[in-house]
Amino acid sequence: MGFATKKKFFALTLASTLIAGYAGSASSMQAMDPNGPTAPPSNAPSVGSSYFSKHFSTDALSIDVKNAVLQANLAPVSFKRITVHTRDQVTARGEGTGQPNQATYTVTIEMEDGGHGLVRQTQSAQSRDGNTIVRFELSYRGYFPFLTQSVPANADSLPPVIEARKVMHFDTHTDGHINFTYLYGPSGKPTFADPGQVICDSGKSYSASELNPAIQGQALELNCQNVDTNGMTTSKIKLAYLENYGVALMVHTQNPESSLDSTIVDFTAE
Repeated sequence: MGFATKKKFFALTLASTLIAGYAGSASSMQAMDPNGPTAPPSNAPSVGSSYFSKHFSTDALSIDVKNAVLQANLAPVSFKRITVHTRDQVTARGEGTGQPNQATYTVTIEMEDGGHGLVRQTQSAQSRDGNTIVRFELSYRGYFPFLTQSVPANADSLPPVIEARKVMHFDTHTDGHINFTYLYGPSGKPTFADPGQVICDSGKSYSASELNPAIQGQALELNCQNVDTNGMTTSKIKLAYLENYGVALMVHTQNPESSLDSTIVDFTAE
């Protein structure tokens, strides 16, 4: 795989996963394998493992990104832990047949205070036949991740962590127009020369109970898009920013290959 092809692959991976939570893992996996995922590799780290704590912490960030986070003096999150269960419907474009392929996943998302205003989270998705996919992330309130790693179902080894290396623009508010521009690359590899960009615009405010009766307060709609260096939108994502908790959850995402709709079936916070 040439450098340009690798960059496009990682850009698409990051575009899908950087802001859309589990959506990137599910949609990418469904696009690669219309028959659904197989079991993850036996060496996949477990949720809550020392691997997760070590590799998805503020200290795991690059020096430039860590300094940007510390200098931003981000407000701490208002919760210790949030657990969300969702039902995700993935629709992928059928290869050759023209007919869409659909798959349903049950997903468990666990968010915890990552310190310095960041959120550490894991997503464990299970298909109807019992196979699972695991994803790890360190983000700013669920919508600007700095570190992300999805373990593909058909991998025979752990894939690299996709990491932001330098923050070029970082809006920390949630209303109005939001922009996150960054340089990035896979762990152990050179930083790509061209930056990635996530742009969001806030929409309507509504009762968060519309998402699930257990969620308190208001939700703010965030309509986001990942933009490449040519100014082209590579994916679109709709988030719900939960104002009482200060985190965003993915509601819908789509790219040319697939789309995902997420329904919250259970929500608990402490």
